[in-house]
Amino acid sequence: MKNIWILVMVFAVILAPSDLAAFKEKRLVAIGDSIPFGYNLDEDNSNPPKESFPSLIGVKKDIEVTNLSIPGLTSAELLTAVQSNDTFRKSIKNADYVIVYIGGNDLLNVVKKNGGLDGLKMEEAAPVIRDLIYNVYSTILEIDELTSGKVLVYNIYNPYPAAGDQLNTPLAYINQQYASLIKLLKHFASVTLIDAYKAYHGHPEYIIKGDVHPTAKGQQVLAKIALKHMD
Repeated sequence: MKNIWILVMVFAVILAPSDLAAFKEKRLVAIGDSIPFGYNLDEDNSNPPKESFPSLIGVKKDIEVTNLSIPGLTSAELLTAVQSNDTFRKSIKNADYVIVYIGGNDLLNVVKKNGGLDGLKMEEAAPVIRDLIYNVYSTILEIDELTSGKVLVYNIYNPYPAAGDQLNTPLAYINQQYASLIKLLKHFASVTLIDAYKAYHGHPEYIIKGDVHPTAKGQQVLAKIALKHMD
């Protein structure tokens, strides 16, 4: 956990807005895991690359982007960061848009714990899914307390499209819960669901071969589906 906060501080220094960026009228903050980070688009993975979808959105909308995404982050760790980390909280407070992409590691960790997709059973995944939805709910409420900006919450695409129903079943359940959650929160928060699952369905080319992360094209798709929900 300590290493996560070290990474946060490193990214915060690297990604501090330049004098030029300070003149931009709008600000976007991206929080989450390796997907919004843009993992494996560059060889060293030291910083979020310009091909990551938050950066692409920033270029398209001409807005300042702070990418606080951390590879390997779980929903519980993200909630803790939003609740107690000063870098996260100050960035979110000044944001006009907050992108939230989280949950993939929660699911992948339970897959690994059960010896792969063949050993995954819904009754074992259910507690993880319950905690994931609770953590996302709590994270959005915390963000809403910090900023009047718009929150864009992505659901989860299938990182193993060749696996078929083995992963589609728990993913469908998770994303159904995401949809219900966002529908509820829309009554009192400025939040929108971004459907990554639908956008990626039937498009294995959006995922790096032998990997679970988006290709450059996949990142472009993630940017495109959010842009239509931005002012």
